[in-house]
Amino acid sequence: MKVYLTSILLALSLTTYAQVRDISVLAGVNVPMYKGIESDAVIAVHYSQFYHKGLGFRIGAQWSPSVADIDNSFGLPVSFAYRTKSRTTRERLQSGAAGSVHTMDYGPVYGEADDRVRNMAGGFLMNLFSDMEFFIGITPGYVSGASSNPSKVIYGNSLLYQEESWTEKKNAISVSIDAGMCLNYSIWRFDIKVMPAFHYNLTANYIYNKSTVEEGIVVREYTRPLHWFFSLCGGIAYRVE
Repeated sequence: MKVYLTSILLALSLTTYAQVRDISVLAGVNVPMYKGIESDAVIAVHYSQFYHKGLGFRIGAQWSPSVADIDNSFGLPVSFAYRTKSRTTRERLQSGAAGSVHTMDYGPVYGEADDRVRNMAGGFLMNLFSDMEFFIGITPGYVSGASSNPSKVIYGNSLLYQEESWTEKKNAISVSIDAGMCLNYSIWRFDIKVMPAFHYNLTANYIYNKSTVEEGIVVREYTRPLHWFFSLCGGIAYRVE
C-alpha cells in the first residue's frame, strides 16, 4: 500500500511537466469470460497525464453495481500508459478511407446494400481516431456485497431435476492486473474515448458454484474461481491545458 500511495504522489508531483492532461467520465460493460455468467455495468472517472515522449499514467475510481451477482464492487485503478502522437486531419481522413476500402475488400461480397453501407461507415469511423493509448496497471478495490443466493432452474413441471448456481464472495479486498488500449477521437479540447481492456483478478474474490440435482441428490457439482474479465467502456474526456 505504501508503494501504491508513493507512486500516486510522485506522479502528481510531475503535473507541471505534463504535455497532455485530461479528465474523463466512462461507462460500459464488465464481462466475466466464462460461459453462462452475465455481464454487468461499470462506471468510472479517470485522470491522466502524458509527457513529451508519450509516456504517462492514469489514475481513477470506478464502481460496478454488480459482478457475478455480488453487489457493489469499488476500485481505484492506477496504470502506466503510452500515448501515440496525434494525427493530422489529413492522416485521419486517409486512414478512414482506407478502413472503408478494407471492409469492402475483405467483407461479404453478397448481401443487402444497407449492410455494405453500414460496414463501410463503420470501417471509416473506427479509423478516424486522433491517437491511441496503451496501458497496464493494477486496480486495488473493495467488494461490499454478500455472496449471492442460489438461483434454481427447474426443467419441465417436475422438481426431480433442477440446477442451482450461486457466487460466493471469498474476499472483500480485491486486486486485479489490467491491460488495454484506448482510441481517442478529438474535437477541440474534448476526446471521445473507446476503451477495451482485459483484467485478471489476483485475489479470486468471486467463486462461481453450480450443481445439478436429481431426485434430491446432487449428481454433478463444480466450483470455479472467476479470474478473467473483459471490459468495454466509452465516454468523454476534457483535455486540461
